[in-house]
Amino acid sequence: MYTHVIFDLDGTLLNTIDDLANAGNWVCTQRGWPTHSVEDYKIKVGNGIPKLVERFAPQGTSQAELEEALAQFMDYYGQHKEDLTAPYWGMSQVLDALKQAGVGIGVLTNKAHSLAGAVVERYYPGVFSLVQGALPKKPTKPDPTLLYALMEQMGAKRETTLFVGDSNVDIQTGNNGQLDTCGVLWGFRSRAELEREGATYLVERPGQLLALVLGRAETQTLSPHEVERAAQMLSQGQLVAVPTETVYGLASDAYLEEAVRANYEAKGRPEEKPLNVLVDGMDMVEGVCRDIPSEAYTLAEAFWPGPLTMILQGKGTLPAIVPAGGATQGVRCPDHPDTLGVIRALGHPLACPSANLSGHPSPKNATQVLEQLDGRIGAVLDGGACSVGVESTIVDLTVRPFRILRQGGLSRADIEKVLVCEVEG
Repeated sequence: MYTHVIFDLDGTLLNTIDDLANAGNWVCTQRGWPTHSVEDYKIKVGNGIPKLVERFAPQGTSQAELEEALAQFMDYYGQHKEDLTAPYWGMSQVLDALKQAGVGIGVLTNKAHSLAGAVVERYYPGVFSLVQGALPKKPTKPDPTLLYALMEQMGAKRETTLFVGDSNVDIQTGNNGQLDTCGVLWGFRSRAELEREGATYLVERPGQLLALVLGRAETQTLSPHEVERAAQMLSQGQLVAVPTETVYGLASDAYLEEAVRANYEAKGRPEEKPLNVLVDGMDMVEGVCRDIPSEAYTLAEAFWPGPLTMILQGKGTLPAIVPAGGATQGVRCPDHPDTLGVIRALGHPLACPSANLSGHPSPKNATQVLEQLDGRIGAVLDGGACSVGVESTIVDLTVRPFRILRQGGLSRADIEKVLVCEVEG
């Protein structure tokens, strides 16, 4: 486990390449120079903007012309630096998780110090308290001078600090500072380059950084129909995101209290909010609910498997944390063969809220799950895109008249038609 992590900026935290390339090619066009592809610019960046200008200028360009071109670049880029720049998906969640775990984080970039702090704050507001950019008359990366200065401010020790970047310059910087290094493969440079420079680790997704830094198991992606593997992981207390016809759910074995507690923690969900459970039919409902009205069987016959959650009286057989200490329990039978297979292989209901961070959009495919929960959960079972794409309708059958608590993938009219009565809410 590492106590501190220092990040490169461009190509690691931010995808800035299109704005940099556009600014460079604008200068080239103004000066009658040949332009370059975005892929070319990925090779040219990494040592600061003055060096970038030198690299996109024609060979033999005079120093005076380079200075004029630099001024043009800075003026244009200053006005257009936010046109296409964006954080890499998943990085905000990773940084939040690191901070919550007490890991110190900082940024070291060859971007001018006068610009670096504002850029970081623009895209990661309130995340980084320490950002070190290039300073006049100070050597820049891969020289470790500014790295050492940043580490001193952070109180970081070499043996427990990880340097994370996307280029040979970053790996050289970490090596020169005698740090472990991690090369990210979503940035501007290739795996071959990072391996050649001797990166200690390589990661393909931001969430893998959590596994690396915090010593957690890496989130796996299970192929469609790997239901036995998913069930095995759940039985061991791990969290597995599973597909349904509505949205992906974050499953834990509903009978394992610590697994359910980990579910709340992974989502950042308040424990006073109860969890519904997924079942494979009314026989399993009878194991967790009591005083089940006949209308529940009628609705299940008509709409299960499907986007209907029923609120019934709990039986007290599940850990109290599942219904958040309440007397009722939400139950649903999902219309997805993989998740039904997981439930049957496990033999237990799944405590299963949506597989998102609390307050964020519910995911409709496995990629969207990883964008939010990569590194926080054991696996995602990739069952393809959700066919309905909105949450289930919730109907409370513990009150009379029955009441819809949430309108979702099943209409009120359909429910009333089957029950032959009006439903409130």
